[in-house]
Amino acid sequence: MSNGKRPFEDDEAQDDNVHPSRKRRLENGDSKAEYAKLFSPHFNGLGDPILEKRLEATRGLLKALSSKTDDQRERLTYVNTRLIKGVCSGAKASRLGFSLALTEVLRLAGTSTTKLPVINVIDHINALTTPESKDDKKREYLLGRVYSYQAVLQSGLLSHASENDLEKAFGAIAELACEKDWLRNECGVILHEFLKGNEAKADQIKPLIESWCSKGIVKSPEGVALWLAAKKQFPDVKLPKGHWHHSNPLHAQERTTLTNVLLKNAVVVGEEATPSNNNNNAKGKKKKNASGTRQATPSFAWSVILAHLYEKDEGKDLKPFWEDCVAKTMFSASSSAERKSLGLQIYSKAISSAPAELLGDIVHANIIRCIVDQRAKPDRYLFEAAKVPLNQMTARAKDDPWAAAEMVTKMLEVIPPHLDKQTRLTIDNLVSSADEDNLIQVVKVLNELILAPGVSDPGEADKKRRLLADALLTTVRSRRSDPNQLFNKDDTPAQWLKLLLHSLTDLGFVDVGEKASPAIAESSQNVFRERLQSALGHLVSLPLMQAVRGPLVVVGRLHSFRKSLVIELDEKSKTAIKDARKCIKEEEEKTDKQNSQVVSLAFQLLLALGTLQVYLQQPDSILVLEDITACCQSPEDSEDSSTMLVELLIKFVSQQSALFRKLAEQVFTAFAPEVTAEGLESMIDILSQKESLAGQQELFGEEEQDASAGGDAEDDDEEMGSGDVQDIEDASDIELGSDVELVNGNEGDSEEESSGSGSETAPAGDDELTEFERKLTEALGTEGMASDDDGSDMDDDEMAAVDEKLTHIFKEQKLGSNKKQQNKDAKENVVNLKNRILDLLLVFVKSQYANPIALDLLHPLVTLTRTTGSQPTARKVLDVLELFFDTAKKNKETPEVDDKEDLFRVLSAIHEDARLGGSKLHARACSRSSLFLAKILVHMDEGESYKRIFTMYGDLSWEWRTDPKSKLSSDLFSEWNNWYMQK
Repeated sequence: MSNGKRPFEDDEAQDDNVHPSRKRRLENGDSKAEYAKLFSPHFNGLGDPILEKRLEATRGLLKALSSKTDDQRERLTYVNTRLIKGVCSGAKASRLGFSLALTEVLRLAGTSTTKLPVINVIDHINALTTPESKDDKKREYLLGRVYSYQAVLQSGLLSHASENDLEKAFGAIAELACEKDWLRNECGVILHEFLKGNEAKADQIKPLIESWCSKGIVKSPEGVALWLAAKKQFPDVKLPKGHWHHSNPLHAQERTTLTNVLLKNAVVVGEEATPSNNNNNAKGKKKKNASGTRQATPSFAWSVILAHLYEKDEGKDLKPFWEDCVAKTMFSASSSAERKSLGLQIYSKAISSAPAELLGDIVHANIIRCIVDQRAKPDRYLFEAAKVPLNQMTARAKDDPWAAAEMVTKMLEVIPPHLDKQTRLTIDNLVSSADEDNLIQVVKVLNELILAPGVSDPGEADKKRRLLADALLTTVRSRRSDPNQLFNKDDTPAQWLKLLLHSLTDLGFVDVGEKASPAIAESSQNVFRERLQSALGHLVSLPLMQAVRGPLVVVGRLHSFRKSLVIELDEKSKTAIKDARKCIKEEEEKTDKQNSQVVSLAFQLLLALGTLQVYLQQPDSILVLEDITACCQSPEDSEDSSTMLVELLIKFVSQQSALFRKLAEQVFTAFAPEVTAEGLESMIDILSQKESLAGQQELFGEEEQDASAGGDAEDDDEEMGSGDVQDIEDASDIELGSDVELVNGNEGDSEEESSGSGSETAPAGDDELTEFERKLTEALGTEGMASDDDGSDMDDDEMAAVDEKLTHIFKEQKLGSNKKQQNKDAKENVVNLKNRILDLLLVFVKSQYANPIALDLLHPLVTLTRTTGSQPTARKVLDVLELFFDTAKKNKETPEVDDKEDLFRVLSAIHEDARLGGSKLHARACSRSSLFLAKILVHMDEGESYKRIFTMYGDLSWEWRTDPKSKLSSDLFSEWNNWYMQK
């Protein structure tokens, strides 16, 4: 017996005995390793987040597959397998890259000699996208299957497929759509893209639709979209019967079914349409399979349906569809927040896509009411969601003025009177975006809505009318920066503007009778009058030729309806209006003369505004109009008209009435370019007056002062009630005291005057009180007051004597108090007038910064910062100067003068004023004014002027360094040094 081992067979014999299946596996392993080495670099690039790199990897993969080899089919199978698995990746970039590559590889396979059967590709996809377990990334695998099916559709493989293969391919997609609601949407998207693309053929349409019919999902949002797309792209193809009335899902008889389908994301199955239930007993029965999940976003089917409705019969079916399927169902009072959220998204989609002429059907009362309600409070569930459609409306309006007009007219028709800030802003934006061609219709609609606001309650009607009046005002206000939208080329008002002014005038002043329902309340009439004045206020800020047009239109309208006004004018008012109208006609005849055109226009503006104030029955309005008329009719030469007008405006601002001041400021804004040196001197004279009783008498005259003293209380009350004419500078006066600081340890003259008067007031008051007590003691008798007697023993004569003494003492004390009050009131009156003049000068320097006469203001204004006893007034003076300098610098334009010696004299005067010392405001005024003049002089003659200026500053600097009593501020030199070092 042999104990040796069994002999080992050689390798060749061993290979001959290997089982064929194992041998094939070994060979496949070798080939897969070879394929992996060949294609892996391209697969890695398909998952890159950068698009260009994914495209480059796709091109490389196609190039590698393009070479003809004996194993071409095996290579395609291997690559398809890897690509399908890659599409199932959870990474978004990988899914996009692998699906793109799969599409192109399948397209290549369809054109090669080794064509891949469609059904084999579908089976391959199904096998590779089936998860191993229920929880094994099932969503990624299902999405991978969707993207793989999409690759098949886009690759063109179906173009040569048999009818049987088409049925199986579309059936597989329909079967996938039945698994989940979100999968139905994804499958619907890829099929809809297929129908719209170039790959779809007529013979493929019927199998596609029948696959959805056979699965019972044709009456779903996606099924409706596919049906409509198929009819549009292939109108000659006969679609299956028995599913939609007249084969039209949007037919009126299908509205209920369609609403259920879209609203609840449901699948409505008609049992008579299914092959298994084709019997008479089942006919007419329907079952509805509602979605079990909430729709967070609208299905793509909404876009398809809306687009179809826009195009069909010019959108005549859109309104009933929108009413039934959106406005009433999604925005009813009982609708859930989730349903309203979905509706708001659909509304935003429609706003962005609907033709402008159909937007009136989209903007529905229920939807707007929902938006307003949700925006009412920040804690509302859809507070932020309701902002999205408002922003969408604004965006659409900016790109499409016609759409803006359509939306705003409908929105104002249905909107409730109570609005939040965002909704009001949206309305303003819509009004601002409408173009001139559509504004006429907008104004007409707004006027009709004001007359019939659509509410029966008078209180609600008043609120709605106020909202509509605000919209009319916004129409003017939003265009004041572009006068071309307000006026024609010949400066006549645009047609829409004339209609708007007529509308506000009629609503505020004319008895419209039964045209208004409910009747326009007096409070609403006041609102329209206020909005009319505001609109005119925006118009008068324009160039004079345009500024005068609006008031003339209004006055002309009032004259036309003078017999049907809701106000009653007395004879004095009628006479004043008649005289003013006569003057307006005379001034209109003068406008053809160039030398007096501007002055004539200014008088027309004053007369028109003054006439309007009489119609408004404002206090002192008749006096205002009479003064304007008298000035207009003055026989002065035309050369003096400008100065005369300035003096008239000064007279207006000197009055206590806010009406006078407002008229003066409005007219001066337009008249500023025509102010002469004499007119400016009239204003400077007022600024140089003392702030005392003597200064008041110099300005107003003794008689006027007595009159104004008696009326101060009433006029002050009037000013307090007129919030729209209160000056901003006055409101902030109390905060400006900190700006006035000591310079070099010395107080400025203004502070010395203030502190001096203040320090004298207290001792003087104590002395007066002591003297009053002494006289009172003498009258009553000290001994008597100190004794035990209570004064009951005093006889009648003694009592009469004491009473006479007491009367005399109290009379003297009252006279002293009145004198003090008069001095205080006088100072306030002068300071207030100076502030009004400074307001006019702010207007002047803003537009006339390059006018040589503006230089006449420098020295008087610098002096005023030192001499005024009012810190806010000093601050306002500096504001005028800085606005002058900054505006000239911004526009790179300064006044041009012929004689530089005049400028040197002004510069020397300012330097002398700087030597007197003062507050920090005064030092700042001296420094900036001096440097401004220096720049102008250097620009005129850099050589000699620069040398003289340098010498002048050098003298000041030497004085500041050597004289211990010098009141000069170091700021004067620092700004100069900074400028000339940079020059």
